[in-house]
Formats: sequence, structure tokens, C-alpha cells
Amino acid sequence: MNKATRLAIIIPAYKTEFLRETLESLANQSCKQFNVYIGDDCSPNDVQSIVDEYAAKLPIAYRRFDSNLGGKDLIAQWQRCLEMSRGEEFFCMFSDDDVMLPQNVELFYKKLESDDQSDVYHFDIDIVDSNTRLRKHRRDFPEYITAAKFFKWLYLGKINARMPEFIFRRQAFDANGGFVHFDLAYRSDNATVMINATRNPICSIKGSRVLWRDSGTNVSSHPALKERKVMASIDFFNWLEDYFRDNGIKYPMSPVPHMKTYVRELMVLYPMFKRAEIEQLLDRISLFRDNPGMKLLGKMYIVRKIFKKRYNI
Repeated sequence: MNKATRLAIIIPAYKTEFLRETLESLANQSCKQFNVYIGDDCSPNDVQSIVDEYAAKLPIAYRRFDSNLGGKDLIAQWQRCLEMSRGEEFFCMFSDDDVMLPQNVELFYKKLESDDQSDVYHFDIDIVDSNTRLRKHRRDFPEYITAAKFFKWLYLGKINARMPEFIFRRQAFDANGGFVHFDLAYRSDNATVMINATRNPICSIKGSRVLWRDSGTNVSSHPALKERKVMASIDFFNWLEDYFRDNGIKYPMSPVPHMKTYVRELMVLYPMFKRAEIEQLLDRISLFRDNPGMKLLGKMYIVRKIFKKRYNI
């Protein structure tokens, strides 16, 4: 396979509000050695007419699916979009509202010239609003970061991560079982990155950037999905315990931060859930279920968090 087809940019499409801007950012790439695959998730919006505007500017393969999957199983939608690709060595699961800076693809290929060993490559990100104005400048990743440190820094708030900023080596991705599945695909990006960076660290492409759009229409922004997101996080936390144990990797946090990381996620449900209901959720997390001392610490931390919330401390 020649260099021109090493990278597939996959776009599971549903929204059209920002799709032109997304495709324009791809058309403006200084290096156009990539293929674009757009999977229309049976959108009520006219995705195809926007795609057609870029048919002469980009190598685009478009398919409209007969049924909507993203609303039921986002991972299944990602997977069927990925299956549209034609054997490219690498892929990026992009989105229908984010933006790539013009030299991202060029810098990716330059990085491959010096390091073609990693299974996960990374663009740094900034958070922008619906008008593409900068909302948050996120800290750049180090050039190399292990899966364990990625998790630790992510949950200590030192770095930020979204699926569209990662490029995966397809052979390793398939060998590792594909996307890690959680409800709403919540935390699936974190787990999928980690499992693919177990053997070789994530390699960050310096000078690159993705503008990740926080427009208020992202799946994770809907308050009605709060409980499902917490339950998906519980599944992710249990996955983490298995991941570190099975790979012989020491959990990258000491016991108290370990406990706090999990409980803080449960506290998103307060006051919708009462204290006793939140405490019952501890039994769904293997860290607490298998360790009475840790469970006691968890309950004490819940009481403390509720006290601080109640009195706005």
C-alpha cells in the first residue's frame, strides 16, 4: 500500500451544523494523503448535500445507513463506519463538528519517518465553542506517555482527551479487540487508547492540534443521561481494575486518590440520588466490593462531599 492511503479519517455523521467547517479543515490540510469515510447515521439532516460540496476537494466515500445506531449503540455506529475503510494502515475516528489545523496530517507523516513503532498517535487539543472561539487551552501531552500515566494524568486533570485526537494503527486495534464498549461510548475512548498503548506508549505529534467543539449538543452534555454516564463509568472502573491486574501493571495512584477518583464520579448523581443510594453503588465497583476498608473510606468520603455540597464549602 502506498503512502497516500496509509491514513483513513472516519467521520460518523449525524449533525450538519458544523460539518462544512469540519470538511473544510480537511480540505485545507497541507498534506492530503488520506481518505475520508463518512457514515451517515440515518440523520434527519441533509448530510449528503454537504458531502457533495467537497467531492472534488477530498477523497470521500459516503454512505447513508438505513437505521440510526448512534442513539442506541454509539460503538456500533463507530464500528460500521470504520468498516467502510479500505485497509488503510492507520485511522482517526474524527467527528462531524471538530476541526483539524492545516498541518496535522503532514506532521503525522513526518512523525512516522522518525517513529513508526507506536500503535497510538496523538494530536494535542483545544476546546472551542459553537463559534470556534477558544474556550480552554488544554495542556499538551508529553511526546511519549504510557497507558498508565495517561490514565493517571487524565483523572488528575493534568491532561484532557477525546476520541478525535487519536490515530490508531489498525492491525494493533483489531488484535486488541477493537473499541472497548461502554454505554453511550462513555469512557470507551479512554479504555480504547489504553489497551492500544499497553505495548508501546502514545506518541504525541508536536505542533499539531484538533479543535474539539463544546457546542452543548455533544452526547455527554445532556443532563438526562447523567445516570447512564455514571453507570458506564462504574463499568470502566471495573475494567480498569482488570486491565492493570491482567497486564501486571501497578495501579498508578496511591490508595486515597484511587478511591477519590471513583467516588467523585458517583457524586455527580447527588442530590438526584440520596446518600444511601450512592453508597449502595460502591458495591458495584470491585475496588470497594472486595475491600471493606476501602469501602469504609469511600463512605466517609461520600459524607464529606455531601456536607461540602450542602453547605457550599
